Amino acid sequence: MVEKKYSELLRIHPRLNELTFKEHVTGVTVDFDQAILQKHLPVTSGVRHGDRVLSETLGVVIPDATRKALKETDFIGVYGRVVRSKQYPHLICLQYLYVWDYQAVPAHEGDYEPVFVYLDKNRHYAVYDLVHYCARKLDFQLPLKGTLGLRMIPGWHSFLPAYISDSSQDRDLEVKPLSDQHLRAWWSIPEQESRLKIVNHLKDPFQLEAPGHFMDEPDENARTMCCTFLEIEKAFAEFDDPKVALVEGIKRAFAKCVGLLALYRLNAFIQLLGEMNDIGMVSAPISTTGVNIANISNLLRDGLVSVTKVGKAFFEGLYTGNKYENKD
Repeated sequence: MVEKKYSELLRIHPRLNELTFKEHVTGVTVDFDQAILQKHLPVTSGVRHGDRVLSETLGVVIPDATRKALKETDFIGVYGRVVRSKQYPHLICLQYLYVWDYQAVPAHEGDYEPVFVYLDKNRHYAVYDLVHYCARKLDFQLPLKGTLGLRMIPGWHSFLPAYISDSSQDRDLEVKPLSDQHLRAWWSIPEQESRLKIVNHLKDPFQLEAPGHFMDEPDENARTMCCTFLEIEKAFAEFDDPKVALVEGIKRAFAKCVGLLALYRLNAFIQLLGEMNDIGMVSAPISTTGVNIANISNLLRDGLVSVTKVGKAFFEGLYTGNKYENKD
């Protein structure tokens, strides 16, 4: 059941003359410059209608609760602000938050996906949310063969770097002010799953690293999920066939991110596979009940984890170049 209790907090409408931009650390300034924010808004695909398209495409293949949640999820908007630091006088950060009123997988009200764009005379790159607030870097100045942007993963609302065709680009996304009033409203939501959990890196984005994490203190589950998806990314850079890449990446992640000596990480690994299964990216007989190392090993060995047609189509055009370097 899709329950929306915080619509007023998620959709606040403060008067323009009352907006303030004081949520930052000492030595940092913040303002709203719509012209520069609009100019450098990354090209995206699927932000507006990706959830509904997925629910219609997969039909009964995905769980009924997931399908209903996808249909009832609404994109609220993209909010932005310009951040400057005395420590890095020539570098500016454009902070964007893409906000939905619901997330289908894992199901909860309120979802905020960060994309921070960094600019100076010599650099132009983004640090974006891959999955569960794992931070990844995308360099827009590398040699390209097409339009490089971010493809939204329906259900998760996280992003993958990809070449975006002209016909699939999101149109008419207007950047709204990311003011103190918005941040304080979203930080104040009483339920943890619905609350905006990024704090310090919003107040000072110049300390954010990628690979890294947008949250201040990611727990063991978050680190395991980031490790898992990083191994999947690396496999996509190595193998041309998306089916081979995804399965091989999952195998490597199981060995590196869980392993025999860290069984306490198994639940996070299973949760991530289960979420990928629920959004139709993979087909896997995953259940958190009675799962153990032997069961997972058998699933991977026997080829019972596979990429769906939707998953394969989604990963086509995935950009895999130079994503593992830290921000300078």
